[in-house]
Amino acid sequence: MASSDNFFASVDIGTSKIVVLIADEEDGKIEVFGHGVGPSDGVKNALIVDIDKVAKAISKVVETAYLSCNTRIHNVSTNICDLHLSTINQDREISVSGKKITKEHVIAAINSASATPTPANKQILSASINSFTIDQDTTVVDQPIGLEATILGAQVHVSIVSNQAMSSIHQAVEKSGLGLREVVLDSIASSRACITQDEKDNGVCLLDMGAGVSNISVFMGGGITYSHVFKMGGNQITQNIANAFSASFEEAERLKIEHGYAQLKIAPADQLIQFKQLDSIENRYLSLHNLVEVIEKSYLDICRMVKQNLKSKKLDRSLKSGFVLTGGVSLIEGCEGLFVHTFRIRTKLAKVDANKITGKDMIVSNPIYTCALGLLMHADNEVHLEVVQVHQQTNFVSKIKSLLEL
Repeated sequence: MASSDNFFASVDIGTSKIVVLIADEEDGKIEVFGHGVGPSDGVKNALIVDIDKVAKAISKVVETAYLSCNTRIHNVSTNICDLHLSTINQDREISVSGKKITKEHVIAAINSASATPTPANKQILSASINSFTIDQDTTVVDQPIGLEATILGAQVHVSIVSNQAMSSIHQAVEKSGLGLREVVLDSIASSRACITQDEKDNGVCLLDMGAGVSNISVFMGGGITYSHVFKMGGNQITQNIANAFSASFEEAERLKIEHGYAQLKIAPADQLIQFKQLDSIENRYLSLHNLVEVIEKSYLDICRMVKQNLKSKKLDRSLKSGFVLTGGVSLIEGCEGLFVHTFRIRTKLAKVDANKITGKDMIVSNPIYTCALGLLMHADNEVHLEVVQVHQQTNFVSKIKSLLEL
């Protein structure tokens, strides 16, 4: 058990799994000392469709985490991945009264830059503050408080999600007996754990491939500039296998895990694989290479969607640092190489910064924990001007003030 009671926790609610991590901070580094993982229930394509089932699933995993470290948790940070996500970048300026920029000026600049009309069925999830500028200078300023200026500009990235998705998350977490500290966009959380500042400066795309959906976030010029969610993930790959060989979903999942490769060219010599076919009691066999062809085509479908989306936003040629892949779907052998071959740019599997977070290797080195780890890093972040949470009646200005306590 951690020596301090000032620990914090994260709950990653996914389509196929729920992860709970408990951590403490010591000497500027996060230490994960408790964890639990279990099957998700009541979630479809990253959307909560049965609040009671999700609440019960969370409770079970929380109990597992408790047994791992004998520590109870109360308030948690959790994630959201919404197919109805929309994002917008805004740059606004305010006049600075007096000679120097104060905390109040920064609050006003952020508030102004983050203001945007939303449909009745949507709400602002967060505003990620990318940078500031002062006067007519285009040089980016990370910390403007105390500088002399007459004009302060704030550049923000606003994420907008559906009311239904946000409300369901709040209800599920609260029904599980936990308090909700904050809700963070999946990709923003994951980026904390596995994207370096140099990569953000040079241009990088984080691709998180989960069971129900895949999502991308593009970082350029030091901050996040674009996010999108695709209705394509590991479950669809499994379903494609099931359809191709008339197998059950469970049997197709087994074939994918035990015999799958993302590229035919790296698969071993062809062989026959025994499997169970629907409505048959006899042993059936399929070609390993035929199986891999189905899997490779499915991964290429993900590549194609990502490529078309980035091209439509004119971001496909701005990724000097290439792709960073995470999520359970990235674990299949050959996934990294397939992206290199398809996009002709550098690609790597996500790796958590060991200088910032420590714990059991099975957790910190496994992509399925990236989001949960990122949520911990997000919760521990006391740096001013990072993510401002807006939800329902939350006071926007007071939330910013809490982040600016220096």
